[in-house]
Amino acid sequence: LRASLSAPRGGWMLTWLTRTLLGLGLLATAGVAMAPGVRASTSARPPCRARHRWVAARDARQPPPHAVALSAHQVAARVVMGTAAAGAGRTGPLVALLRPLRRLLDSLWMQCCCAIAKGVEEYRKSHRPKSIFLVRHGQSSGNVNESIYSVIADHAIELTDHGHDQARAAGKFLRKEIGDDSVHCFHSPYKRASQTLGEIVKAFEKSKLAIREDPLLREQEFGNFQNVEKIQNSKAERRRYGRFWYRFDNGESGADVHNRAADFLATLYRQMDLSNRRADNYVILAHGLFIRLLCMRYMGWTVAQFEEVWNPSNCEVWRFDRQPDGKYFLKCAYRPEEGLDGLELVESPLRFGDRGGFEIPDEMRRPRSVSNSLVLPDVYS
Repeated sequence: LRASLSAPRGGWMLTWLTRTLLGLGLLATAGVAMAPGVRASTSARPPCRARHRWVAARDARQPPPHAVALSAHQVAARVVMGTAAAGAGRTGPLVALLRPLRRLLDSLWMQCCCAIAKGVEEYRKSHRPKSIFLVRHGQSSGNVNESIYSVIADHAIELTDHGHDQARAAGKFLRKEIGDDSVHCFHSPYKRASQTLGEIVKAFEKSKLAIREDPLLREQEFGNFQNVEKIQNSKAERRRYGRFWYRFDNGESGADVHNRAADFLATLYRQMDLSNRRADNYVILAHGLFIRLLCMRYMGWTVAQFEEVWNPSNCEVWRFDRQPDGKYFLKCAYRPEEGLDGLELVESPLRFGDRGGFEIPDEMRRPRSVSNSLVLPDVYS
């Protein structure tokens, strides 16, 4: 052993072999060579009542950390890797030989992990739905007579006959646009939304459908049973105060609904990217204000821009198409109108401005990038 340790640099293989054999011998006699200070205790654990006394006595028996002898495993590891038993020492030839190889393997491993992560992200983006359709419910009894909210709960308001006709027209339109592809539907639990979806899904095959109710899609809460005069006064006050900020008594503000829209957007992406059951198209059936706030959250609109966008009309459809980068572009809107064969959905502008005389500009139809979101808008210049 002494001769091998003093061998010249050319005899490093003999030195390494000697150290390896010595290490294996120490590992074989680990049970005997264990230092008394670090040997595992074989005594039974005392009862809980005397545990604190047992712990104090055990700590008193153990030497301080700097005085604890090395275990056989530690000695063997230091010998094999070429480190002096005293701790400080020279580097063995095996470590010097493997250091460049380890750096190379670490670099290759990081590149492999980055490539896998990028591939997974590209796969998720390419397998997201081709189109997403935001649909407002059909005409309800509350849209015709607001006094009904004082005697019937908001969530229980039903569709009118005209609302059912609008929903059937929306179903025919969506079937024409989607074809035989699969569809995943999210809908508000409110009755008028469920009835609208019931008319829409009649146009599709059941094997192609998946339906999920989500309370996050519910209408803005205006309180419980609503006093007609009080609600009208509140809505007039809201126009002066700001639709996004105004909070109804015992109800929600637009900012509250915006938070719900953010939560639903996270749910939507989990469904698109992580679900085992994917769909080619998504239909989200909700309410007018929620649709606007969902677009605001996804597109990154400012509050001032949100205030300029008009609510979709009953059974109006807003269509989003997937782009090559996996993000969605607000393509156009379709509004039900009387045609030769009854109600049919026709392409219409996305109304924007004080009186709805303008159309939503192109920069508001796609998600705002991080660089664009950090640029001060015109209102601050």
